[in-house]
Amino acid sequence: MQRSTFLDSAAIGASLLCLIHCIGLPILFALLPALATIGLPSSEWLHLALLLTAIPISGLALVGGWRAHGAVVPLLLGGVGLAGLAAGLAFGSMPGAETGLTVAGSLALAMAHIGNWRRLRTA
Repeated sequence: MQRSTFLDSAAIGASLLCLIHCIGLPILFALLPALATIGLPSSEWLHLALLLTAIPISGLALVGGWRAHGAVVPLLLGGVGLAGLAAGLAFGSMPGAETGLTVAGSLALAMAHIGNWRRLRTA
């Protein structure tokens, strides 16, 4: 149970970092127009790296939590969150859709891990 709690904490942290990246970068570009015009490299590789990190960490934490407490809601919400992150990556050519899907996915995934963590503490 302690390994799953650690994984939930790591996944929550990763989701928050993703959220900060998704919201903070456009705000930074809006506030500092000079950065937007210097041709910074695409962050598609970062989204892919975060997704490929989130899948095994979330899978281990949420499935392990489900086995310990039996609640299926965090598991399903986590699946929806991961699907949102993957959809955001798939819509990389449409910045509004990409940001919206990624933010919604990371929030859903963070909520799933918080719910999983809470249920593990009471199990």
